[in-house]
Amino acid sequence: MIRLRHSDKVKGTAKILLSAIILAPLGFVAPTQADNPNHLQQLQQNNHCQGCDLVGANLTRADLRGVNLSGSNLRDADLSYANLENSDLRGADLSNINFNSTILRGARIDETTQLDRKWRLVWEIVTQGARGRDIRGADLSRAYLQNVNFSGANLTDANLSVAELNTANLNSANLSGANLSQANLTGANLTNANLNAANLSGANLMGADLSAADLRNADLRGANLSGADLRRDSVWGNTRLKNANLEGVDLCGAILRETLRRDRGCD
Repeated sequence: MIRLRHSDKVKGTAKILLSAIILAPLGFVAPTQADNPNHLQQLQQNNHCQGCDLVGANLTRADLRGVNLSGSNLRDADLSYANLENSDLRGADLSNINFNSTILRGARIDETTQLDRKWRLVWEIVTQGARGRDIRGADLSRAYLQNVNFSGANLTDANLSVAELNTANLNSANLSGANLSQANLTGANLTNANLNAANLSGANLMGADLSAADLRNADLRGANLSGADLRRDSVWGNTRLKNANLEGVDLCGAILRETLRRDRGCD
């Protein structure tokens, strides 16, 4: 159920409050206040809006899977938590858009699409994968990166704070000095990952595989490691925790050695 709202930045057009409309294809529920109600209504009713003026539109959490928005102007729009999987964004103006936690997998974007550098990189990663890629220092904060293959990638000093990385493959990735604070790493594969001096404070590592990971000097304050696997790996060796800050860490059910499961503090 989505309330769509157009920005007040566009002047000279009367505000119109559309009557309540329930439009199942996109999962929207109006009323909708907009500067250009015709284009929003077209998007809602027809599941496409080519060449539309949607500047500043509030499309938070909108289900836009497969929608054709080619050539449309969405500058300054809020698309946080929206689903744009398999949508057509060729030639669209996506400048200064809020794409926090937005699903971009399979979206059609080309050289004519105006897209901020950060989000074009995110789109490339979720579409093509990042296995072995050198993306050190990249800003991937608040990006939706579920199931992405980062195995062997260089993410040194990258910003992955509050990113959605659940079930991501980070096997043997270099995350030294990376900011993973508040990131969702539920079920992620971090086997043999280099997390030396990484910031994992407040991160969710429930069920993550950290066997043989290098966690020396890492900041794990307040992290959730319940059910995580920190055992020795038969190939890569021991998980290293020297000087790691484990203050307030939840280790309920975590596997620390072959025969030791941490149950202290479990409810």
